[in-house]
Amino acid sequence: MKHHLHENGWTVILDDFDFAKATQEDINQIACLLATNTCVVAREQQHLTVEDEMRVSHMFGDVEDLTPVAHLEPYRSILVAGSGNKMERVTGELDEHGQPGLFGHVSDLDWHCNQPGVPNRKPLVWLLGVKGTLGSRTSWTNNIMAYDDLPAVTKHAIQDLKMICGWKKDNYSEFDFGRAKAGITEDFNEHYTPNLVHTNNAGKTGLFFPFLQFRNFVGLTPEQSRTIIEPLRDHVLQDKYIYHHDWKDGDVVIAEQWLGIHKRWKFEGMGNRVLHRTTFDFANCDLSTL
Repeated sequence: MKHHLHENGWTVILDDFDFAKATQEDINQIACLLATNTCVVAREQQHLTVEDEMRVSHMFGDVEDLTPVAHLEPYRSILVAGSGNKMERVTGELDEHGQPGLFGHVSDLDWHCNQPGVPNRKPLVWLLGVKGTLGSRTSWTNNIMAYDDLPAVTKHAIQDLKMICGWKKDNYSEFDFGRAKAGITEDFNEHYTPNLVHTNNAGKTGLFFPFLQFRNFVGLTPEQSRTIIEPLRDHVLQDKYIYHHDWKDGDVVIAEQWLGIHKRWKFEGMGNRVLHRTTFDFANCDLSTL
């Protein structure tokens, strides 16, 4: 399997790779690249079937299963047929019931990661551009590099910080769904407090820093926490730590979401743009070659 690095020096671009023909050895190599570089991109994958996507997702690890909520009204418009309730439509396109998929709003889907307040969350996100993607942009951060570049005194000051993560209405998305529709305005998990400084499956240390998805650091008020959050946010969002992906149909982007976050920028064509999304972990990968 051949690959090269994007001009930013860290994003991995797979060369002439076909996920439909991927072996477990290929997936192991990609997993190692994800764990060390946080983001892997492949072009021209528009021929992939739902079955192909699910096969590859399971080759990585355990795939998030939405069966417990599949019977609820919004999910029949979000879940992709034939995926066993494990793949979502990210789109503003209306289905036969007149309902959009997940995150179908035109405005920014601001910096976030998958379910930071959930202890058993899936940290790898697969996105396939199915149609209508041209002109849209999603950006990813590399929080391994951002952490490495921090002064030693800052690393020492933040090394023991823990976060109270969760969700607040309109904090990173205007998408009206689930808890928001039920009238809930925020939901933070007081019982699960992940570390700001995190070491992932590959032994890489960086920042687990979904700054729009946590309320405060344990032992500090939200106001006190902001004096740490704001300069750290400005540091992470320097362009050298960001990969901007300008979509074409058939693109696949896989991202590690312990040590990176991502943002979809405003796009007027959300009514025609369709992405497939699965989330999973490294459970079936061999990372021993790192």
